[in-house]
Amino acid sequence: MELSNLNIKNGLCISLGANIDSKFGSPLESFLLCKPKLEEIIKVWGDESNTKHEENKKSKASFLWSSIYETSPHGVEHEQPNYLNTLVLVKSNDFPKPSTKNAKLLLKKLKKLEYFFGREKTPRGEKWLSRCLDLDILWWEDLHTIDEELALPHPRFMNRNFVITPLSEILSRSQKINKFDNQRWSIT
Repeated sequence: MELSNLNIKNGLCISLGANIDSKFGSPLESFLLCKPKLEEIIKVWGDESNTKHEENKKSKASFLWSSIYETSPHGVEHEQPNYLNTLVLVKSNDFPKPSTKNAKLLLKKLKKLEYFFGREKTPRGEKWLSRCLDLDILWWEDLHTIDEELALPHPRFMNRNFVITPLSEILSRSQKINKFDNQRWSIT
């Protein structure tokens, strides 16, 4: 699906998930501590990656955070605790031009933040294990890239309710939406 069909422009979208305690506490406590750290990482990354910036000029970014949702684990083989999930849509006209190189620089910083919270490296071939913090870049504007390290847009984000529900919440804040009520359409 083209991201332009989702009314998303100048956007960088990152999902956060956790279903076990980090070294800082519960998934909720981890999110509360992670939120300002993630915003700062993105601001610094934007400044470092943008060659258009004038000396000492900081980039301006708006961070549109969704609510936090509790969801059952997706695609797991063994029983796990439920996840907390949220996402942030970052908009900025000051960001560097989307490129695989710049996206990988951000991904590296996100992985470093995950390990700071206590996430262990996932063994090769293992998927969908419990995590104290999972950060994924879902998309960055219209950047399309795929290799062993990074796939953008994230290939399965449109199939994940734990992404679609928070995303619809964020998008509905910027687009007027009213429920159309007509007796002839009522579901009985």
